[in-house]
Amino acid sequence: MNAKTVTCSFVLDRDVYNAYKSIVSRNGENVKGNIVRYMQSVIQYDTPNADTILAIQEVQALKKDTNKKVYSSFSEILEELDE
Repeated sequence: MNAKTVTCSFVLDRDVYNAYKSIVSRNGENVKGNIVRYMQSVIQYDTPNADTILAIQEVQALKKDTNKKVYSSFSEILEELDE
């Protein structure tokens, strides 16, 4: 065994595991890979909240978008909605 790796083992309710596996496999992933990616996201964003991670990723994508519309105030946004 490599000194830089660790083997994880835990007990999980079979119905929970099967439901999780079903969702993950529909997205073309496997359970182990999905859990590893989740752990890497927790480390990267220092937060375990999936909604927060998605929000951060959305903001990062918006910052890179040079074609996005920029508003100088909230009232400007509301004015556009009224049009």
